[in-house]
Amino acid sequence: MKNLIKTVFIFLTAISIVGCSNDDETLNPVDDRSFTTNATTDFFINKDGTVNISVSGTLQDNGSIGNVINRGFVYGMSSQPEVNPNNTAMALGEFDSVTGYIEGLTPTANYFIRGYFEYDDGTFFYGNEMQVSTDIDASTNRTISLDLESEAFLIQTNFITVTININAVEKEMPIEVGVEYSLSSDFSNSSSNAVENFSGAHNQGTIVVTSYSAVAEPLQSETLYYFRPYAKYADETFTNGGTSTASFTTN
Repeated sequence: MKNLIKTVFIFLTAISIVGCSNDDETLNPVDDRSFTTNATTDFFINKDGTVNISVSGTLQDNGSIGNVINRGFVYGMSSQPEVNPNNTAMALGEFDSVTGYIEGLTPTANYFIRGYFEYDDGTFFYGNEMQVSTDIDASTNRTISLDLESEAFLIQTNFITVTININAVEKEMPIEVGVEYSLSSDFSNSSSNAVENFSGAHNQGTIVVTSYSAVAEPLQSETLYYFRPYAKYADETFTNGGTSTASFTTN
């Protein structure tokens, strides 16, 4: 009889321990949340000198802590930045791999970036912090692809309007795009004129406006001229942006 009572007591105690353990897990779920921002970033320098930074990261959230309503990257010039209406970028992507694109950062500055989850109760979870500098020299790896359309937009006796296409831009937007023109095919004694409406618009690696009109003037009537596009960067460097040339004769 004593052995039976002892056995029943041990059995009930075991059930009680298991029940308490399950209750503890329900009340205090395991926090397996993580948001790791990768140290490797990419950049683009805008026409006005501001810098865009692309970041990436991996995340995990099993939903046991709260209901996530937003996820992204938060940035600031001070360590441990917290979310406000003006310092976040959306985390885009599926499953556990995401990217973010932070635009218009101040040049020659240091920024702190970390990923975050926002919950429906107004609280936030922040991941690890990384640091990036916007003091960037893009002169060794920037590229631009320009060409002239084969037909002039407008030909008159004393001016010719041509169309310049920007096909690709990498790392840095020039501050000026225009046309160079000369009486010689080697472009000796050439003149140049910048387009008037060059916005340099750029959004997440895509050029928003890709075609511009440039006017060469004053020109001589009934004269053959040679044309090629050019781009000018903030450091006063010029490039032809390719080998595209064209020739047109004034009326």
